[in-house]
Amino acid sequence: MQSSSFMETGPIICWFTANIGYHHIHHLNARIPFYRLPEVLKDIPELQTPKKTSLNPIEVFRYLRLKVWDVQSQRMISLGALRKG
Repeated sequence: MQSSSFMETGPIICWFTANIGYHHIHHLNARIPFYRLPEVLKDIPELQTPKKTSLNPIEVFRYLRLKVWDVQSQRMISLGALRKG
């Protein structure tokens, strides 16, 4: 759960994207239908404090450059940084 995030979106984006903001829950159990994801988030305490992201263009651009999760530093790093060690 530490490497997952919740994308904050408005109700219109939620509807058009089938609750993309809750996608991290879908990866925990793909059998949960998209329309039940908000309910699951509300009902399971461990899911209620994810890191949050948004559709802010600057933030999206920063995240597009991130490639892999570095366990030691507990953050996303680029492949170039991974190769450098």
